[in-house]
Amino acid sequence: MQVTVTEAARRTQIVAAAIEVIAELGYAKTSYARIVEHAGLSSTRLISYHFRDKDDLMMAVLVTALGSADEVLEARIADETDRVGLLRAYIGTRVDLLRTHPRELRAIAEVAEHQRGFAPVLRDFRVGRLERQLRQGQREGVFGEFDPAVMAAAISSAVDGADRSGIDLAEYGAGLTDLFIRACT
Repeated sequence: MQVTVTEAARRTQIVAAAIEVIAELGYAKTSYARIVEHAGLSSTRLISYHFRDKDDLMMAVLVTALGSADEVLEARIADETDRVGLLRAYIGTRVDLLRTHPRELRAIAEVAEHQRGFAPVLRDFRVGRLERQLRQGQREGVFGEFDPAVMAAAISSAVDGADRSGIDLAEYGAGLTDLFIRACT
């Protein structure tokens, strides 16, 4: 089935509104009615027309929010060639996303908490790429001996705690980066 430009634009509008509503109210308080109100649509039937069910909409929310964050991450690590530089860019960018993309990250966290079926996608975003990067750095002799799965989980958890730290995000990101680079090398 071919999607028209108008249908694609409407889907994008619905997903953007859903991200904002989830980020503002949380997953439990997000309803089609609130999404429709936020998007300025005429009826909840417009959502039902474009998405099979709430799970389908939540997958679109997740893919869009993750894609937005991933785009920023990819752009910032694109020019890095060494493993330490990649790790520095990865941690710094993930912390900075809390400032630049707070709605998307909040929507990701809310969907992750309530949609357990999306766990593999979320795991890869939180730790998968980082774990692979750490393993490659060990194979290349750049990083020392540690369990890459544990280290990736620790880095991800530390990044997730940045906005609750009470410390300026730039300062937190720099300190966190230095801490984990020392731990890995």
